[in-house]
Amino acid sequence: MVLDGYYPSDIRVRKEAETLSEHHNVFILCCKKNGEKTSEEVHGVKVCRNISYRNNYHKGISDILLSVNYIHKRFKRELSKLSKQITIDVLHTHDLPLAKTVYKFAVKNHIKSVLDLHENYPAALSTWFAWRKSTLIRLKNQFFFRYKKWERYEVKMIQSYDVVIAVVDEMKELFIKKYQTPSQKIKVITNTEKKEFASNFSSCSILSLEKSYEKKFVISYVGGFGPHRGLDTAIKGMIKIKKTIPNALLLLTGPKNKDVNTHLRSLINQLNVEDHVELKDPVPFEQVVTIMQGSDINIIPHVSNEHTENTIPHKLFQILLSKKPLLVSSCRPLKRIVEDEGVGYSFLAGNAEDFAKSVFEIHENYSDALRIAEKGFEKSFRGNLNWEHTSKELLKLYDDLKN
Repeated sequence: MVLDGYYPSDIRVRKEAETLSEHHNVFILCCKKNGEKTSEEVHGVKVCRNISYRNNYHKGISDILLSVNYIHKRFKRELSKLSKQITIDVLHTHDLPLAKTVYKFAVKNHIKSVLDLHENYPAALSTWFAWRKSTLIRLKNQFFFRYKKWERYEVKMIQSYDVVIAVVDEMKELFIKKYQTPSQKIKVITNTEKKEFASNFSSCSILSLEKSYEKKFVISYVGGFGPHRGLDTAIKGMIKIKKTIPNALLLLTGPKNKDVNTHLRSLINQLNVEDHVELKDPVPFEQVVTIMQGSDINIIPHVSNEHTENTIPHKLFQILLSKKPLLVSSCRPLKRIVEDEGVGYSFLAGNAEDFAKSVFEIHENYSDALRIAEKGFEKSFRGNLNWEHTSKELLKLYDDLKN
């Protein structure tokens, strides 16, 4: 596996690698953080952290150079070195940026290739940085990370690889329709969670959040902050929610980013909902599960665009294991899973009034909402909405590659 990121912190990569390591020898060529070992074995996976960046600026320059011809010289060099030490039967590339670097090496050395697309990358580039104010970042994206440029690259890579992994059915449908990709070439491996994740909730009290939240009706979002996350929709919805549910609190927990947080705080102040919306700094993992289980509703309010309509967050399946009510936007993958399985509620993406209406419904019929949440737990723990079921498709994919 080749990953321009960190291991084992990438949840999707970790689940795939650990599953495959039970049947194959798995090596991961990835990046190194300060303090990490260059080489070690983690739960059966051999980790080779041979790439490092001095800082975010260094990483940004590397990304720009990569975008010129889509070849990452350092990964190319380290992959060549690694191939002299081990026998490589399959090269599994995580996400689009490294696709050409790895594919060229695979072809040259007659190695089978798997392209694992975690999301709709060209569409993601169009939305990730919309709230960033830095002129340098805007110019970088305008010249080197244009949608059309990366879309052309994506179709070439999808056509070239032996197998392409999509993260949801909707992404597979998109590739078939948009790029005329043969259906049999695309395998769907979605972001379900391991059943053991449920044990993280066993020690969480329903009131294990901070004391100040005990008398609140807590509506929680935990994850990245950005334009596609729909957090502004939820904030706007609090105008109506606070009138009907005076103790309602929208708790947004995620990473600090000056531009993004400034945008959200400005909106909160503008709408006069300061007493009903809280931006919480990132918390350790054990507190994430506490927030999920300690909240009255967990939300995934994504806006609808080409990116969000073709991906799925891990937290959907994590929330299902918390036994707490789930409210998602109408993005197709989110709505399909929640409504087809009957495990939560949905509202019209980008519509603050419909978001508020759905929160009212859950609040007024909370015992019903808890029964639906219990069903979500059953489907994710004893049914098919878990990694134990999903991983069978990954193992079959690799069995088929042998033939």
